[in-house]
Amino acid sequence: MIKAIIFDCYGVVVNDTFKQAYKRLGGDYEKDHVFVATAIAAANKGLIPRSTGPIAERLGVSEATWIETMSVGREINMLLLNYIKELRDTYKTGMLTNIGKGGLSTLFKYGFLEQFFDTVVTSSEIGYAKPEARAFEITAERLGVRLDECVFIDDREPYIEGAQHVGMKTILYTDFESFKKELEVILE
Repeated sequence: MIKAIIFDCYGVVVNDTFKQAYKRLGGDYEKDHVFVATAIAAANKGLIPRSTGPIAERLGVSEATWIETMSVGREINMLLLNYIKELRDTYKTGMLTNIGKGGLSTLFKYGFLEQFFDTVVTSSEIGYAKPEARAFEITAERLGVRLDECVFIDDREPYIEGAQHVGMKTILYTDFESFKKELEVILE
């Protein structure tokens, strides 16, 4: 029986503008993807404060310019968040996101997420990042449920596979309507 529904942030609750911003500032993401992934992974685990500094340096721009460029076109998925609020009447809800320290505060006003989620778990806070099993385990523990009582929603296949590996049901997020239909089937 499903008792909790856990959502990713970037690409699900907030659209992911990273690659477009990188290109807009003259970067070649395909060429630099290993560097970018390494910087992001270090920030996600809390090993460096944020990935924005090293990435901005790589692009030859200020950190402020990089952050501002990433915010262009960024939108919060309010349709999804309003649905999560409805789900919260019956299920526990959580957010599990790979993000550097303070990253959520650049996306959301203080206290905003609490109206939708029972817990918000950031990789930099716990020292584990998706798809590591411990990231999913900690999130389920904070919600007070077993792993097999959770549905995890993410837009990235490796993170979906990580959740499946620990026993969670999963949905690969592509759009709201498809997600909602898949979730209704799982919850029946």
